[in-house]
Amino acid sequence: MTAVLEVERSPVRAPLEASPPRESRWRYHRRSLLILGPLLLVAGLVNGWNLHGWPGRINDDEGTYVNQAWAMLDHGALSHYTYWYDHPFLGWAIIAGYAGLTDGFDRAPSAVMVGREAMLITALISCALLFLLARRLKLNRGWAAVAVALFALSPLAVYFHRMVFLDNLATMFVLAALAAAASPRRSVAAALWSAVWFASAALCKETIVILLPALVWLLVQHTDRRTRVWNLGVFFVSFGVLVASYPVFALLKNELLPGEGHVSLTWALWWQLFGRSGSGSLLDPSSGTFSLAKSWTDLDPWLLVPGVLLVPAGLAVARLRPIGIALLIQVVMMCRGGYMPFAYVIALLPFAALLVAGAGDLLWRRTHGRLGIPFPRSRMAAGGAARRISLSRVAVGGTALVAAVLVVPAWASTMVEQSRVDGSANSRAATRWVVEHVPHDAVVVTDDYIWMDLKLAGFTKPVWLWKLDTDPEVMETMVPAGAASIDYVVMADQAESTLASLPTLRTGVAESTVVARFGEVVVRQVHA
Repeated sequence: MTAVLEVERSPVRAPLEASPPRESRWRYHRRSLLILGPLLLVAGLVNGWNLHGWPGRINDDEGTYVNQAWAMLDHGALSHYTYWYDHPFLGWAIIAGYAGLTDGFDRAPSAVMVGREAMLITALISCALLFLLARRLKLNRGWAAVAVALFALSPLAVYFHRMVFLDNLATMFVLAALAAAASPRRSVAAALWSAVWFASAALCKETIVILLPALVWLLVQHTDRRTRVWNLGVFFVSFGVLVASYPVFALLKNELLPGEGHVSLTWALWWQLFGRSGSGSLLDPSSGTFSLAKSWTDLDPWLLVPGVLLVPAGLAVARLRPIGIALLIQVVMMCRGGYMPFAYVIALLPFAALLVAGAGDLLWRRTHGRLGIPFPRSRMAAGGAARRISLSRVAVGGTALVAAVLVVPAWASTMVEQSRVDGSANSRAATRWVVEHVPHDAVVVTDDYIWMDLKLAGFTKPVWLWKLDTDPEVMETMVPAGAASIDYVVMADQAESTLASLPTLRTGVAESTVVARFGEVVVRQVHA
């Protein structure tokens, strides 16, 4: 008689798990901690090695968020310039808290390093939460560890986890919300904490709310039918109240609706959704979105591509369905033709890692017999079943081994190369030159990386380049005579389209001479 594997049950119908006896709880969790501890150590070493040098200073959003955190600590403001509701401010408030607790801005070699330290801690917390979520989705410890390893060690993940992006903080809170929603206790408290963490994610990066359907699906799966309505009610009310605090804040400042002479939340939301030119669809090979996605897979094809390909499999398995939904939503959004942020990939990474590990876990369970194999009636049938299971185990193990042989050397080579790169060296050298050769009361137009370091060095009039011609207060107080008010311009060469949108900067660059050059960073003295 052929041995038949028992079909995996949906978490909706599964009975509540019995909690381990109180005296054995430490023993119950000890094996997980023994696996997770070394994983976090390795993740910390890989993500923290050469933290300042790689990647280089390639996106000045990093400097922007660090500068806004500094403004909170230094003079109690929400931004170093006028806060215009570009994003909710919880994200850089967390960075400010870390900087305040560690005296970061007075000890770090560069201000952005403080933000990257905070991102390292965020990545490690996310790893721990991913392991917890994987276990609550019924992955065994080995495959939960695989999910964490993929998420922590992929060169694509390391590249983006290091940079000071609000997406890293938002993703951490999303993982916390999912882990709470999947709690085996299925309690109202789990729904409440899930709402709190997801609201925190939205108050770091508002666009993360597109993952709400996946979270709600998971919450429905892990609630008892008798209390489901009550749990969902607690979730939506709590989430709504917490998120509503942001527009209420704007309302109290009379900045909810557009009006003359002030910024507004609704205008900022309109600009985020409709005001920026689209990047094109992922389905169009000539689009900016396709190019951005290709840059992700060029950096590492071994995490994102398999994860996306496994979305149909994730949707077919009940316990992995919320993860498949979360990844599918984000991929569909890439196909709509709207604006595609540089750091968009960050929120895809944990779900891709979970789907890859979840698929491995599912195959291993089916071949390992853990879902139950009826005892055969004859030795011949028993031998046949054993041979089939052994061959299946060999197939799964062999596939995993081949994948490891292909992936591990590629990742190791990339990590060695990363450890030798100091991508911020030119920017730091230019900053030192300005500090040593330029009067501290000079008007210096620069990027948001160098801006903060000049402020910490005692400069009183550095100007972030994007505020020229766009911020009336800056134009009135810092550069009242236009380009003639600028003393120095310190930055990499800008695209012609950028200079065309900032005519004051364009004039300053045109009427200047190069006095120092540090790689791509050029120091120009303006003679307008």
